[in-house]
Amino acid sequence: MRCPNCGSDTNPALSRCTRCNGPLSRDDVNRDNATAHDPQAGGPGEPLPPPWSPGRQAPAQWGAPHDQPPHDQPPPGPPPEYGTPIPPEPSPEPWAEPAIWQPPAQPKKSRAPYFVAAVGAVLLLGLALGIVFWPSGSNDPAAQPGGVPSTQEQGPAPTTDEPGGGDVEGQAKEIDDLLEEMGDTRSDLGGVVTAGCSASGMQRILEARRTQLAKARALKVGALDDGTEMKAALVRALEASAESNQRYLDVAPGCPSDDEVADVNQRASSAKSEFLGYWQPIAEESGLPYRSESDI
Repeated sequence: MRCPNCGSDTNPALSRCTRCNGPLSRDDVNRDNATAHDPQAGGPGEPLPPPWSPGRQAPAQWGAPHDQPPHDQPPPGPPPEYGTPIPPEPSPEPWAEPAIWQPPAQPKKSRAPYFVAAVGAVLLLGLALGIVFWPSGSNDPAAQPGGVPSTQEQGPAPTTDEPGGGDVEGQAKEIDDLLEEMGDTRSDLGGVVTAGCSASGMQRILEARRTQLAKARALKVGALDDGTEMKAALVRALEASAESNQRYLDVAPGCPSDDEVADVNQRASSAKSEFLGYWQPIAEESGLPYRSESDI
């Protein structure tokens, strides 16, 4: 039978067309069979009219000629001939450019040579240090059997304050220079006390006494008679003077009473008297000026 939708031959035993998948009703099948056997319709010997021609009216179910066919049905047209070969689908993107050739990735460099070089450098450094610091035996002659160090290796003998060591005139001159400084400071102290014992003036006197005390402790008296005892007496005199100056500074501005500094001044006077007992013979022998307690 012919499909009433597309006009192509189809199997009447099916409910839909094998070409357009249109529905087939029993009335269409019976009508098609009756038309095939009706002599007025052309008879079995006459060919049936084509399923569609430009002047033929569209099937009734499509409505008026200007109506559009249903959306689920294809528009009428001549069916394709059966047996027409379907052209093969073109390859995807035939116009695409061929892939550009890329060079293969370079293999990563191994770090093993650097590691081996670093280990070798460390070993060589350790070997060099071992050769340099390897003990080669004692070079001390005293450690060898019967070895006696020479006088040059022993170095110069240390200076001592024992009698007979050093330059008498040089040591005496150094002491005389210190006594000169002490006399200048005593004169400056008299002026500060007369002016009312200002704090700045007493601070200046105290710093001068401390500097002179440090010089006295560093004196070399090994070449002078009774040099050790003389030096000790001079150090005690300067220590007492510095303590007295500190008491003046503690009450400045203004001067302390005589009772507040009487004990420390007495100690300073006694130490100066002892020092001069050792110093006068040395000064006379060295041609240095004579000095009294009031001068230092």
